[in-house]
Amino acid sequence: MRLKLRTIASVTALILFCAFFVLNTASADTDSKVQITEISTENGDSYVRYPQLEGYENIDVQTAVNNAIVDETNITQRLITLSTLQPGGTGLQVSYTAFQRDLLLSVTISAKGMMENFRSGHAYTALAYDLHTGERLTLADFFSDPGAAQTWMEEQLLQTLQEELSNYLIYAELTPLPAENFSFDQNGLTFYYPYQQFSLLSEYSGAVQFQYGELQDFLIQDSDSVPVRLQAILPQYTDAEIKEQIETSVSQGTLPYIPVHLGDSIPDLIAAYRLPRTPDQFPGGRYFQFEDAAFRQVLILSDALTTGYESSVVEGILATRMNLYGLETGVTQQNRWRSVLGDPDAIVAYDSSLAADYGLPIGTADYYTIGNRRLMLFADETGNLYAVQLKK
Repeated sequence: MRLKLRTIASVTALILFCAFFVLNTASADTDSKVQITEISTENGDSYVRYPQLEGYENIDVQTAVNNAIVDETNITQRLITLSTLQPGGTGLQVSYTAFQRDLLLSVTISAKGMMENFRSGHAYTALAYDLHTGERLTLADFFSDPGAAQTWMEEQLLQTLQEELSNYLIYAELTPLPAENFSFDQNGLTFYYPYQQFSLLSEYSGAVQFQYGELQDFLIQDSDSVPVRLQAILPQYTDAEIKEQIETSVSQGTLPYIPVHLGDSIPDLIAAYRLPRTPDQFPGGRYFQFEDAAFRQVLILSDALTTGYESSVVEGILATRMNLYGLETGVTQQNRWRSVLGDPDAIVAYDSSLAADYGLPIGTADYYTIGNRRLMLFADETGNLYAVQLKK
């Protein structure tokens, strides 16, 4: 068993359960002084990795947060368990993600394998802090009415996620939302469930994410609020600015709040986000539904090969949960986005047969060509924006 210490400079990034940390910085000078040291202890293929603050000028806050990370995530017990593991038995992998912006810190510890009850399992523990004060953040720091926000989120989960879940899940209770076990990043808030309330076929505990774009009505918008410091408040764009933002996003090969770009490797995405089932076929391609919480109501499109995915890349993104700089699924009407983007380059009516082929409702697809890429805005029969699709 060996112990490693790694200090990593502050850069803008978010890591997904890997062996290093990259710190996302904001414009404040104080942020650049806050670094993360990774503590890593290994035993064969098993390991315990967790972050600690370093270099922060407020040493009292730094010490308190570092102690909380160790205490609240049960690191000491994990290390004891790690030291007892034998080759060939159940292992233990404790990893983390972290995000920091404007001295707001979010850390999530994932522990999978031999747990303290000597049974195999999985648990997430999420911690969120304001490093100005050292106080742990709650939903009251994000929402003007936390109760109303939680009720709305639970209703959305029952309406959208319930139908995506496998019938083979043993634990699949989506409510109540685990309101005290949450993290944040540049895209939204993620809530982590106890294993015996909601867990997945991969044997990971369940988690759900809400994009900032869909939470706008609930977020506190005071100038010094946590959402403002996180840049979670969507600006009041003019129509010209909405069009410009959309064109910029399309040119970058991605959509807001989704951690995928056109051309990304499908095998790499499977390794990072987990594939719960065989991809669904549609004419000319495949839909990948990833298990990670960021992909609720988001499908990744790839080629139509029926063999392996070794050389497959992302050829499209289809989202039915999206706020495209003010054009919002379930809210925005077709005449509204046409007033912003102009007349589409092509319009395709989806009758019942065509809609079934692509897993969409009966409706109308507006296609816009932007550079060498194609943006589709899909209206259901009521004229509401139902889906946003980006393709090569």
